[in-house]
Amino acid sequence: MTLYELIEDLHALRVRTYAYERRYGVTSQDFFSLYQQGLLDDVGFEQSAELVRWASAYEMQMEREAKFAACSRSFIDQLGQGTAGPGIHLRRNPQLIRP
Repeated sequence: MTLYELIEDLHALRVRTYAYERRYGVTSQDFFSLYQQGLLDDVGFEQSAELVRWASAYEMQMEREAKFAACSRSFIDQLGQGTAGPGIHLRRNPQLIRP
């Protein structure tokens, strides 16, 4: 997965989890904590399936956010190595290639 694809995927996952947050009025983080602890009453197949989709989207979002954060830190480190002065010149990441 390219950096561009990673960012696009992350954005799409955020949109999905935001829709669930809007629907239920709780953060995905709070929902996921309850979900992992088995504290949710998921009456009916439809709600059960929806909660599984929300949990799955949130897990993928967290995974993508961690990968993106690592890529970002690595790039900032590279930029900092080429700097003689106190400031870092931010430029476009060359790994940001569109498929």
